[in-house]
Amino acid sequence: MDYNCQTKCVPPVNGTDGREACRKFWIAVYTRPRSEKKVAKVLEASGVEVYLPIQTQIRKWSDRKKKIEVPVIPMVVFVKVNECQIANISQHSLVIKFISRPGENKAACIPEIQINNLKFILGQSDIPVEFDSNPYKINDSVEVIRGYFKGLKGEIHDCPDGTTDLIVRIDLLGGAKLKINKQDLIHI
Repeated sequence: MDYNCQTKCVPPVNGTDGREACRKFWIAVYTRPRSEKKVAKVLEASGVEVYLPIQTQIRKWSDRKKKIEVPVIPMVVFVKVNECQIANISQHSLVIKFISRPGENKAACIPEIQINNLKFILGQSDIPVEFDSNPYKINDSVEVIRGYFKGLKGEIHDCPDGTTDLIVRIDLLGGAKLKINKQDLIHI
């Protein structure tokens, strides 16, 4: 699918200050390694809407266990911006680049439904959510009909060990996946 999300900012109209005149869209920003939280904090402080998908994991050392929050997609932060804000974000020292479509230099738009699905999965899951950067071939499209993920739509992938993964795609990046019972799904 082609998402044309690059829009020109129009001059202020009817007493607005110009912020309302620019349509906002989600894009993915590559950060320096282990800088996702810092980038998200700085961008939020400057008034940019940011989504950093994180989950809590328990890390074990020889002498202790500790709960830590880790990014689901390493080196990626999602920002909802208009074209006017992109230049400011790209000047941040911890931002490497924007994710773009092959052969293009413009930041690629991530559909809002995909961001919402990722938020939903991470908000409802008690089990770890993995992110696989391999682009999946389209399998059966399904909808979850019961349980914590009721109403979520995605694709299923049968694993060699007999389990089933529910995959929610994020354009250009891959997909978030988690184990699910086939009995909780219907084909759409």
